[in-house]
Order: sequence, then structure tokens, then C-alpha cells
Amino acid sequence: MKSSIGIHQFMPDKVWKWKVLEQKVAHVLSLHDYQEIRLSVLQDYGVIHQGITALMQKEDVVQVTEGIINLSQPNNDLSLLTLRPEGTISVLHHTANIIQDKEIHRFYYLGPMFRKELGKTPSEFHQLGVELLGSDSVISENEVISLGIKICQSLGLKDVYLHLNSFGCQLCRPVFIEDMKKYLKDHESEICEGCFTRLYTNPFSDPSCKNEGCIQAISRGPQVMDYLCPKCRTNFARVKKIQANLAHQYKVNPRLNKNFAYYNETVFDFVVKHNGEDLVIGGGGRYDNLSQMITGKNIPAVGFYLNIDLIFETMERRELFIPLDRSFSVYIASQSDELEMMMMQVAQELHIHDIKTVLSTDKHSIEEDIALANKTGCDLLIVIRDDNVREGKLLMRNLTKEHQDYVGLHEITSEVLLARKALHKE
Repeated sequence: MKSSIGIHQFMPDKVWKWKVLEQKVAHVLSLHDYQEIRLSVLQDYGVIHQGITALMQKEDVVQVTEGIINLSQPNNDLSLLTLRPEGTISVLHHTANIIQDKEIHRFYYLGPMFRKELGKTPSEFHQLGVELLGSDSVISENEVISLGIKICQSLGLKDVYLHLNSFGCQLCRPVFIEDMKKYLKDHESEICEGCFTRLYTNPFSDPSCKNEGCIQAISRGPQVMDYLCPKCRTNFARVKKIQANLAHQYKVNPRLNKNFAYYNETVFDFVVKHNGEDLVIGGGGRYDNLSQMITGKNIPAVGFYLNIDLIFETMERRELFIPLDRSFSVYIASQSDELEMMMMQVAQELHIHDIKTVLSTDKHSIEEDIALANKTGCDLLIVIRDDNVREGKLLMRNLTKEHQDYVGLHEITSEVLLARKALHKE
């Protein structure tokens, strides 16, 4: 749940669902030998800026870093730190020293990212990132694409399908970029200022414009797939063939764009339907040249992200969250201040056997204790009273069967274990 200022806040009714989602994601990734890494939320602004602008001409870098959220010192001077806007650049920067030639590394990370749109409040969002480093083969990108499909399907999004495109290589893309910039200049009067600036800076970006005239003008412009060299065409054909053979639904989308300029060759989006419209829940592509630009080391790579917030919301709408089995638990109540120590001792003994306990913090009537125990979802209620203790026993009520009896002080643990077994919650 997001607050009005774009910050996430999760209460218990949401947290258990996040845990279900995270466990399923981690399971699929472990089957494919992907290792979790944890990136700092605070990142070096210089590294992030260098990565985002790595494949742009310096004179074209205008507003391209508008989404980065920089931190300020108390005197309002900008620090050298920024909140993490994405993970790929950080992964390359931090792993370049450990990766040797021809080594393959498979990493993933999951956590909050932070960005802002021009004129809007900074926003927090959760993202899964998956990176395969060290291979420029077609099989590596098919592995990554298929992994993204499998994760979505494991979460119940069976209708997930692909949008595919190719951004070409360093041989064929420069001609497209040149023609695209010429087209933009020739049609500048038909295109809004925001779209013109964004596309002129990065012809592969998604302007996300709502102006119909602007959309039409851009759609008539050059398409990168018309410029692909024979090698890029062959590789793209192989990707499509493998995905088709894996029975993954896909659509070639020549207008599939990315807001980061570091992608090359195959790019893709993961899409589901929402209210009859395409909803992009993630995507990625190859970025073989990025590492050379920011680390000086040649590390071909391919990866993807999944927008976990969007996926979570979609799963909730489709009622795909199934509660985890509720653990066996015991509610313990004391009806005397002098017996609080015994209440703690009973709980401690049950904890040795991995039995969850809920302690009453106040004295109540037996009817109130039963109501509170039921409200917290407990299976048993143990009530400690002066007169019962003097007789060497405690009251134990089975809340599931609505039956109660007195149990000897030395039999409490064994009787609780029997009740747990009877309820098949061992």
C-alpha cells in the first residue's frame, strides 16, 4: 500500500501475501541456479549517472537523469549519493572485479527502487531484477526470457505473454539513430516538447505521451527493425523460434521502447491483460556494451526486471493469494497478578516444542478470554486461576471442538502436543 507521498507501508494483512510471492519467486530462481545479491539503497550518483547516459552523446544528455532522486546535505548542497533507481548498473559496477573472462554469473535482487517523474512527487516501487552476466549467446537471452515467463506463471499469471523487439548492434543502430534525429527535426512542429527532447536524447525511449497528434507523428517515424544487419536479424529470428517452440505466446512490437539507452539487440516486455488492455509488468533485454562503458571490462549480459507492485496488485485482483497453513497456537490467560510468572513459564515450555503462544495482557472473564482467543485464531486456551493451581491443575479449552477439561500441571505440555497432533498441525 502506498501513502499519499509515494512511500510503501505494509501491515500484516499484506505482509503474508508478500512472503508468499517472494517465496515462489525465490524457488523458481533457485531451480535455475540464480544467486541472490543485496544492493545498497544508497548508490553513488556518479556511477548511476554514468550508466544511464553511457551510450548517449554528451550533447544529447538533456533531462535524461530527471528520474534520479539525489540526497541533499543540511545546507541544501547535493551529496554524491542517490536513492537506487534501478539495479543493473550497480550489479555491473560491483561485480566487475570478481568476474573473469568466459565466466557465467547468474544474479538476482529484490527490493525497493526510487524514481521521480518530472514535476511529480518521488515514488518508491518494488522490483525484482535478474541478470545473466558473461554470455552473448542467443541461448542466454532465451534462458532469461523463459525464466521471466516461468516466474509470472508460478505466481498464477498464466496469461503472460511477450512483446519482442530488437535494438540492433553497434554496426546497424547508428544509421537508425541518425535518421530518427533527422525525422524529429523535420517534424518538430508536430511533436510536443517533452517527446522531442526525450526521443532526441534517446531514440529508443518510450515518450509515454497522451497527445494523439504526437503519437501519430512518432509512429510514422523510422523503426529500428528496418535497419537491422544480417546478424541481428538472424539472432532475432532464433529468439522467436525458440520462444515459439517453448509454447510462449509473443508478439513482435516494433514500437517497444526502453527508457534506458544501454540496451542492444533483443529487448522484451512481459505483458498481461487488465480490463482488456495490455499491462506491462516487466521487461528487459541485452546490454552487452554497458559494462565496457562504466567499468572498462567487457561483460556481455542480459537481464530483466519485474514490477512487483503491479504483479502484487494483479494477483490481489485475481484472488491468487492462498493463505499459508496457519500454525498451531495456544492462548494463555492468567486471572491473578500473582500467577503471571506461571503464565510465562507455561509459554516458555511450549516454545521448546515450537508451539506458538499468545499471552493475555490483562485479566478477563472466561467468556472474554474465549472471545479473545478465537479472535487471534488460537486453537487452545489455557486459563490459570488460583483455586485450580492449588488443586494442581489448569483449565484447557479446545477452541476448535468447543470442549474444555482440567489438566494436571505436569501434563500441560503433553496434552497440548496431543491436541496439536489431533488437529493435524504437527
